[in-house]
Amino acid sequence: MSFTAPSNEQIAEALGDLSKLPNTMKMAVTNRIEESFEPVPQPDGGDWLAQHNEKGQTMESFRKMSSSKAIPHGTHKTIYIQPVGSFDHPRAPPLDVIVEFAKIFFSGCVVELLPTVDFTKDMRKREFDGRTQYLTGGLHDYLVRTRSQRDTRRELLCVAVTMADIYPQEDWSFVYGEARTKEGVGVYSFVRLDPLFYRATSEEILQTPLTEEHRVIMLQRCIDTLLHEIGHLFGLEHCIYYACLMNGTNNEKEMDRQPSHLCPVCLCKLHSTLQFDVKHLYETFANVCDKYGLETECSWYQKRLAYIH
Repeated sequence: MSFTAPSNEQIAEALGDLSKLPNTMKMAVTNRIEESFEPVPQPDGGDWLAQHNEKGQTMESFRKMSSSKAIPHGTHKTIYIQPVGSFDHPRAPPLDVIVEFAKIFFSGCVVELLPTVDFTKDMRKREFDGRTQYLTGGLHDYLVRTRSQRDTRRELLCVAVTMADIYPQEDWSFVYGEARTKEGVGVYSFVRLDPLFYRATSEEILQTPLTEEHRVIMLQRCIDTLLHEIGHLFGLEHCIYYACLMNGTNNEKEMDRQPSHLCPVCLCKLHSTLQFDVKHLYETFANVCDKYGLETECSWYQKRLAYIH
């Protein structure tokens, strides 16, 4: 399956009419674009776009979505993060830090970390390559079934996060995450985001101290995975226009190439729903990246700010 990168004309068409955007947003999606946003690389055989024929989601098609995307309304502005299973080991990602990034990225929403719950007996599982995997559907069903136990007057979305491996159906070996957009729920696994996952056994991983290099890599991957998957619940489909947070990923190489920012097309989509101040979002996201040592993304956001003033 061959991938052809969209032309400048196709990208302009995907953006649509920008005349009603605030000036800072208009600058954010038009000024010095080639200096800030890289094209999608030609995919290798195992890459996402080598295996999936994606045509790209335009602003027009995004606007036409109705029941299948989250739109904050009234008191319904809370994104609940539900940890499932144990995070009690030294290489588990810091959920409070990941939530801190999500609060900034989804400006105007409340992001709340719920108490951890255990896997239930009715969550289907299997053994795969020596590891226990859970079927995503069982976790989705749990979130839907327990919705009445959360604050239904506030809930916009609820997503489960886990250190267990997950799979979406029997003929798939694994999945990083999966969303049910119509029901406003998703489930995401962080276990394969550890740089040691494919290089050591589960026991060896637990006994290996987390180096600073691995801390940064894993934190970046966990943040990107959660933001990407919540983006799906807001109606953003996979992006083909630039290297973007919403690109599909199949492997570590693609994951680490994926940036922690939205391209102009995807930024317009999220802005149309959340109506954030893009300058404030970029400033605060740059600050939190600096706080936790994510130097590459901090630099990108700071440079981009200079172009939209």
